[in-house]
Amino acid sequence: MIKLSQKVLSGLGKVPPMKPKSKTLGDEVAAIGTKRGRKKLEAATTPALERTPKTDSFVKTSSAKTVAKKEEAPVVDTKNRLGDFLVKQNKQLAAQYMNDLEEVAQAIPEASFFREVNKSSTKELPSILDKIARRTEQYSERGYSGVIRDGVRGTMFLPDADKNYVKVVKAMEKKGYRVAKTYAEDKNGNIILGKDGLPKMVDDVDVRFGDNAVPSGYEDVQMRFEKNGHLYELLFLPGPNYAAIKNKEHTLVFENFRKYEAAKITDDDGAKQIVKGIKKIYHGLTRRLYEDAKLRDKFGASKASQITFSKEDVEKADNLFESLKTLYLGKYNALPPSKRSKPRFKDTERYKTLDAIEQNLRNVLDLYKPIE
Repeated sequence: MIKLSQKVLSGLGKVPPMKPKSKTLGDEVAAIGTKRGRKKLEAATTPALERTPKTDSFVKTSSAKTVAKKEEAPVVDTKNRLGDFLVKQNKQLAAQYMNDLEEVAQAIPEASFFREVNKSSTKELPSILDKIARRTEQYSERGYSGVIRDGVRGTMFLPDADKNYVKVVKAMEKKGYRVAKTYAEDKNGNIILGKDGLPKMVDDVDVRFGDNAVPSGYEDVQMRFEKNGHLYELLFLPGPNYAAIKNKEHTLVFENFRKYEAAKITDDDGAKQIVKGIKKIYHGLTRRLYEDAKLRDKFGASKASQITFSKEDVEKADNLFESLKTLYLGKYNALPPSKRSKPRFKDTERYKTLDAIEQNLRNVLDLYKPIE
């Protein structure tokens, strides 16, 4: 990852000097700092996020020499790298974007916008580089804006977003935004060409509801606006309960299944089918969790019953986890001793990876274990 960042950023060189903007820094600060009305959260508010200490602890000394050294101006890196410039620019764009989203939400009865939900309104440099690393081919074909389309992003709560998101679009158009265009793709992510032989462009709006929902049961509307050549992502979710389940499912389930692919475990057809069977069990749970959260956001309904795995689910998962390890044990045993990386299969990196992912997913089984 470090090599890639040096190659991408240093290769692009320094940012050329920019002409002074018409607005002064004081005007920008004043605009960002303007107090705006807040909509009160009718549903249960989300818990406060953990914060890092605002100040570092240190020990003062009475040495005049030491104090003098501390007062010296810190060494500043004067290199103006393109990646750092883009992140800084995104933060400035995000400040105004948050203000615009807040005003729009206040004008639409169904919509809600909360600053505390939108604290991560920009994509940081490590995340940008990681995405480019995973999509190097796409990056070479489409460039930066073709891959990084969520540098500035926001989340708005909107029940029945598949039908109501157009109200937000119309309000944002009055503020100078328009729906961005993107490349049309087939199911494999390849660009579709038009009759003229050029890439076909479509509105960058993805409505994932009903039959088009994610296999986990997750539904949303995700879109991008364009204004003055900059992209702005907007995610529509039913409400805070749904957002909480989304974050939980993403960390505990989605990220762990993605590790199977990252470790190339599912490159084997047999392993791919086993992982598919494990996913089916977990998605049976997550679909019910998402549906329950959506109803609570829309109607304020409480859980009718505790949502858990069944005993059959746990037994099937146990067998599939064991089958996955047995499959790769067979591959290990088929190798001649000279080709084996370790004397025992349990000492290999492959086994350790399989076991680590399994233990993480078993934690979910335990969290939602059947009621005795």
